[in-house]
Amino acid sequence: MEELRDALYRIGKVITSPKEAFDTHIAEKYSLSLPLVIYLAISYSLTLLVVKSIARPLGIIIPHNLDWLVGFIVGLSGVIGVAAALIDLLVYATLVHVVVRIMGYKGGKWDDFIGLVAYSSLPLVFPTTLLALAFLYGSIVAIITSLIVVALVVIWSLYLLVLATSVNYELGLGHAVLAAIVAPLIVLLIAGILISKLGALAGLMILIAGIVIIYLERR
Repeated sequence: MEELRDALYRIGKVITSPKEAFDTHIAEKYSLSLPLVIYLAISYSLTLLVVKSIARPLGIIIPHNLDWLVGFIVGLSGVIGVAAALIDLLVYATLVHVVVRIMGYKGGKWDDFIGLVAYSSLPLVFPTTLLALAFLYGSIVAIITSLIVVALVVIWSLYLLVLATSVNYELGLGHAVLAAIVAPLIVLLIAGILISKLGALAGLMILIAGIVIIYLERR
């Protein structure tokens, strides 16, 4: 019971006082278990509900004896969503960590940052809950509203990502924005250009090699 109370308190702090929550997570050397469970649970639920919400308005008629197949496909989408979200978490945290080091900052640990990034997904609990209720009651308007709320809450999550970067690596907010948002967007743009010109494998290899070379030179 005490562990549950502590977990709920830490979750509440991320919503009400994120800087304090992030500072405490680092200072108390908490494990990654709680933030990862939150992150993966949200990823699974949101993916599942979005797929269901998109499929329902299509009005596709499925034979009754194939209901199991539809359920399997929808469930599989949730698993795929979790796998994609985990890869995204690790790639993003690693990229920001490397960018911060390239910028010359030596503080902050990679594994602590993974926990803080995972915590930054907490605002998505609200649109996920709304989407679940909307789907339960079959309201198309409510489903569309929930999807709009998802877009709005992403802004909140981006703020938490910037704050997490600032706290973990002891950066000013300006440099945190550069490391947490601007640099990843630039990398995505470059990756898109390289992939379109050279193909996925060659483009990604060149991009990764370039980042590694810059990182080693800065060190």
